[in-house]
Parts: sequence; structure tokens; C-alpha cells
Amino acid sequence: MTFDRQVHAVGLDEILASKEARMKRQQEWLRRHSAPLLSFTVNIPGPYKLTSNSHKVFEQGVEAISRLCKHHDCDIVARQLVTKNTGPEGLFVVNAVSASVLKKWMIQIETQHPLGRLMDLDVIGTDGKIISRQGEQMPRRKCFICEQDAVVCARSRRHSLDELNRAIDDMVKEHECSA
Repeated sequence: MTFDRQVHAVGLDEILASKEARMKRQQEWLRRHSAPLLSFTVNIPGPYKLTSNSHKVFEQGVEAISRLCKHHDCDIVARQLVTKNTGPEGLFVVNAVSASVLKKWMIQIETQHPLGRLMDLDVIGTDGKIISRQGEQMPRRKCFICEQDAVVCARSRRHSLDELNRAIDDMVKEHECSA
């Protein structure tokens, strides 16, 4: 099985710089809009973040966010979708009941959507603090290969990059076949 690769591999410095720029953008948007923010990135391990799979996951995530907000009669007041070497990113201002409720909705997407495990949907309250799963008494995310705690698997490097990429490729193909 072959995996598509972008030409540009990203290193830790570029990932950290992108994260810092995203955090600055979030703070700017919080000041401008005074409403909960949703920050969306794709969980793709390894140095290649901009692949056809990451684009497919991102498109599915944007669609799921829009559908869920419409279902709950809340407005996406503003959104920004960008593509960087570090992967696609979305920032949404959501006129929701509360950041806590918005986080619960995003956890639904992360747990129920066939590609949700590959979506990182962070909710930031108007106070600038990220609403965590633990703060909402929700369990931590599970590894998409072995169902153990994902943080433990990542830190211990329990699975090879090829194994992780094969699992992602299979998830995306399975979703495409069922759609």
C-alpha cells in the first residue's frame, strides 16, 4: 500500500511556529467577536501533514461542523479555512449556548463521525481557555489502532509511522466506500 506524500516535510520548529500563529489568531478573534471559538486541525502523525487524506478529513470535518451547528440552530458567525504545510486549519466563531455545550457537540463529532478520530476540534471559551475533555468529565481519546489511551501510545511510540498511516488510509477509504 502506498501513501501519498507532500513534497515538504515539516519539522518540529515549523509545527510549533504554526501552533503559535494559530494561538495568536485565536486571541485576536476572541477580542473581535466575544463568542466561543472552534479551532479545527487534522491529526496526522509524522512529518507530512498536507496529504489527500488530510484534505478529505478536513472537508468532512467542516461539513460535520456546519451540519451540527445548523441542527442545533446556532450560527457560525465567522470562519477562516487555511491550508499550510503543517496541515489544513479552520477557525470558527460559533454563537452557541456556551463553550461547554459547544465542546460536547464537538466531542460527538470526534466520537461518532467515521473520521472523527482524525479530527482535533478544540473549543476556546470567551475567557481564552480551552475547554478540555477532562474538564467536561469525558474520557481521553483512544488510539485508533489499539484502543488504548492515545497519549500513552503516542509518547511510547507503540505503533510505527507506517502502521499509523496504513490505519488512516484504511479509515479514509472505508469512509469513501460507505458514503
